[in-house]
Amino acid sequence: MDSGKLRFIVIDGSTVQEPGATATTYRLHIAIDLINLSLHQVEVTTDKEGENLDHYKLEAGDVVLIDRGYNQPQTLVPFIDRGGEVILRYNAHSINLYEEGTGEDAGRMVKIDWYARLRKLGNNCPRGVPVWLCHGNKRMQGYLHAIPLPAEKAAEARRKAHQRAKDKGRKPSNEALTLSEWVLISTSLPPEVLCTSTAAALYRVRWQVELVIKRLKSLLDVDGLRAHKGSKLAELYLHGKLLYAAVLEKMM
Repeated sequence: MDSGKLRFIVIDGSTVQEPGATATTYRLHIAIDLINLSLHQVEVTTDKEGENLDHYKLEAGDVVLIDRGYNQPQTLVPFIDRGGEVILRYNAHSINLYEEGTGEDAGRMVKIDWYARLRKLGNNCPRGVPVWLCHGNKRMQGYLHAIPLPAEKAAEARRKAHQRAKDKGRKPSNEALTLSEWVLISTSLPPEVLCTSTAAALYRVRWQVELVIKRLKSLLDVDGLRAHKGSKLAELYLHGKLLYAAVLEKMM
């Protein structure tokens, strides 16, 4: 891997509603170049299409910064296998990460229990815990960077975990409370290219794509759809607005 030829791309999605609707009608899948903050790609789909990397034209050497909604080994593994790289906000409840077993488990992959591992780590953060991401008969080596939240933010995260559980009529598990106190970033880049502090700093700039989405909606009213789902006018409106945004960007 030539780390001098990496292209950093931030990916996120947004929703558009047809007139009178409260639920999602269309989804915008948006990718921006992190260096010049320009639009790299925008894909329009219906509400039936969820967020995943298959919506984007990505190449070997592309490093995608993605949030928890992209914890999907079925799209992550093929992308990494093609030479892509990921920096992902890891959700331990969505996908499993593995490590090579020892002792009686030698020779096989063992699922990592992050609840137990983080309790053992305490506030001592490693450069990156070596992990394996598996799908089908393929496995990709990566690293998990664990960053403990400051005390005030950890308390707020626990409060939100209690509220989410209360909304569902239950109490939060000890596992959920422990995991809420950490920022877990999974990456395919080795620590000599991306250390823990740099991984955390890079992930924090994901908010740039949120600013792009906010500009599309507030300045160009891209979510002010004036036609109903399935009509040619609706698709013309959405693609026309996005083309207008791309032209304005080029002019500026």
